Amino acid sequence: MKITHFSLLYGILSLPLAGANNPPPPKVPKLDIRLVHQGYKTNPENFVVVCNSAAMAIARYYPKRTFKPILIPKADNGFPVKLDRQGPKGESQVMLSISDGYVWNQIAYQFAHEFTHILINEGQPGAGPNHWINEAFCEVASYQALKQMAKDWESHPPYPNWKGYAKHHNSYADKYLGKEKARPEGMEFKVWFRKNEAALRLGKRHPKYGLYKYPAYQFYQIIKEDPSQLGALAYLNYGLTHSGISTKEYLVRWKYVLPPGHKSFADKVADVFGYSLPN
Repeated sequence: MKITHFSLLYGILSLPLAGANNPPPPKVPKLDIRLVHQGYKTNPENFVVVCNSAAMAIARYYPKRTFKPILIPKADNGFPVKLDRQGPKGESQVMLSISDGYVWNQIAYQFAHEFTHILINEGQPGAGPNHWINEAFCEVASYQALKQMAKDWESHPPYPNWKGYAKHHNSYADKYLGKEKARPEGMEFKVWFRKNEAALRLGKRHPKYGLYKYPAYQFYQIIKEDPSQLGALAYLNYGLTHSGISTKEYLVRWKYVLPPGHKSFADKVADVFGYSLPN
């Protein structure tokens, strides 16, 4: 009887713990996100929890970075945007375009995109005609944030009753990842890029989503295999002195300033366009 009891106990202890394959979301770096939009129809605390969850899906790859507080002064703006101007105490500022303050996946998608602009663009030189690459990577970060949130909320939801919402983050990301984007206009991507590169580069400040969503799809196919490469995005404009350089020159310069662990990622991104970068 004792042997049977021990065997049963051993069997229970040997079972994998719930969520063991997906550890709890990291708690560093610390983020201070504040919804300061007055009178907006939402639960402010829950709204901020969603934004924090989306941002941490990306910020986890920057554990030593110190982020300024992030203010959301308007949540129903005409379009989401990271503001150039700082808050009253030097805070970063993001406006979202949310008609319903309770649609968590839409909030997460938009906030992750603008948070990535903080990573890439805040305090860095502008990318000029290569800004579409910044936008495409911000889009990729949104997809990855939603996918990561689906995993995090399934095993470690912010509140127990939010676990059932995890699948909606996944499906919201999939809405942007239809396989038709792999062959824009029915073309191989490299062929499409040669046709549309000039148009992409015209959007120096606000590239057209209808164009950069296609390179974003290509970039995501690389990121999903190794999300830690999101840690390379903060270097896109680092030390950039001449923004008018070509697409290939922009990628060459990016690879040059990247830490060794991210250089092969730059090579894979360049290969999307048919470029080979020097070592």
